[in-house]
Amino acid sequence: MVLRLTMADAKTLRNILTSLSALVDEVCITADEEGLKVKAMDPSHVAMVDFEWSRSAFDEFEVDKPMTIGLNIEESLKLLRRASDETLELIFDESVGKLEMRLSGRYRRRLIVPTLQLTSEEIPPLKIEFDVMAKITSSCLSRTVADAATVSDILRFKATTDSLTIEASGELGEITVELDRTSEALLELQVKQPSSASYSLTFLEDIVKSASNLAGTVGLEFSTDKPLKLNFEILQGKLVYYVAPYVE
Repeated sequence: MVLRLTMADAKTLRNILTSLSALVDEVCITADEEGLKVKAMDPSHVAMVDFEWSRSAFDEFEVDKPMTIGLNIEESLKLLRRASDETLELIFDESVGKLEMRLSGRYRRRLIVPTLQLTSEEIPPLKIEFDVMAKITSSCLSRTVADAATVSDILRFKATTDSLTIEASGELGEITVELDRTSEALLELQVKQPSSASYSLTFLEDIVKSASNLAGTVGLEFSTDKPLKLNFEILQGKLVYYVAPYVE
């Protein structure tokens, strides 16, 4: 069984793998006629990522039959770290058990990545009804999370019918970001009922830092003391994270 795909910009794959590495060190990628998919939880089962990349995102996409590819993300990123404006061809032959990367730019490079024998964890779909749905710019969330991490390890979201507030506090100070309906960074806000919930910055900092490179906007959904859903709106795919609430 063989998978072969090509794409115009190798940096996109590098950024995707970086975003997945926010939660896991090893990943099991499913490839089928629809495209590539990953669903994984961090080892502590506090956060989950649900990623899909449509076959239409690639210049060429060929797969014999559904297959899974196990990768060590860190080792793969070491090879892709210097990827620039290069085209990328990926070839995976299941009988060989190695992923071949061919990069073409000013010159051609051929990289070989050993694959892993991983068992894909069955993760059922999360069925959660949220009371708050907001859409903000990724740059706003990125700056807010970075500022909050300087004073606390917990980030709190509050929503009323007219505003979204993100705040953090600790011994070193307090950070408060208020977004009302006139704020340029707040693109959408729907509130069924006022809600507030707190989440660990241990996960949010890595998630937001890596995923913000892929999307200009992010959807936030939450309810009081329920998980936070972050939907980074990438082209021809989806990149969604869930983070369990922090309970004191």
